[in-house]
Amino acid sequence: MRFEIELGLRRLIFDSDLHGLRIAGIEYLSGRDGVLIYDKTRDLRQADEVELQMSTNTSTLIPALRTLDIPYPSYFDERPVVESQNDITFYWKPSKLAAFYNRFSTDELDYADREAVIRQAVEFLRSNSLIIPLPEEVLKRMLEPSRLLGFYQGFPIFDSSTGFAQLQSRLGIHLDPEAVMISTPLDKYEEDVYELAEHLAKETGLDYSKKKNRVIFLKDERLLALLGLKEWESKDTDTK
Repeated sequence: MRFEIELGLRRLIFDSDLHGLRIAGIEYLSGRDGVLIYDKTRDLRQADEVELQMSTNTSTLIPALRTLDIPYPSYFDERPVVESQNDITFYWKPSKLAAFYNRFSTDELDYADREAVIRQAVEFLRSNSLIIPLPEEVLKRMLEPSRLLGFYQGFPIFDSSTGFAQLQSRLGIHLDPEAVMISTPLDKYEEDVYELAEHLAKETGLDYSKKKNRVIFLKDERLLALLGLKEWESKDTDTK
């Protein structure tokens, strides 16, 4: 799935097959080394178009706007805000970034439902290019109860459509509408994340993308079957 947002003579192209940015045919991802896309694309400017993942995640949206020379609030350049992409404990305190996601998050949405929210987020950033007119807020998802679906070899499995178990559980498996994530908010459990991912990949034959403290598998019936969640998959499909 793809759609475009025209910004004068420049374009943002959102693509559900991407997990980072693509500029002039080169793809930029945030990997296990912890180097952020924000930093990898720091010196890129004046592109005519940028392709990016279909999300309002500022890890790609802000570098995309910067590369196109589209103004946005300088708040998103503050280092603690940028580093929150690798350190979700940032959300233990209220912030304007949390307020932004309270209004424009796409994390819980299917790809088919994301376009309207993404367009609203881009317009909000363009219309408020000098400052971000939001109060500091607690991320609303932190206040919601998490839904436990079961366990796999002792690791808890959560439904990511409610709550924020990625931050509340020291290591867990998290089911999104399109993906399965294994993550930890704490560096000391990082190797456990990668070891579990390697095990699941070996058992299913599936590939995954690797980031600091987390890995992401595309949602697949082989993986759901291994996790004992085939029934959950059927219920999820019935609600769409």
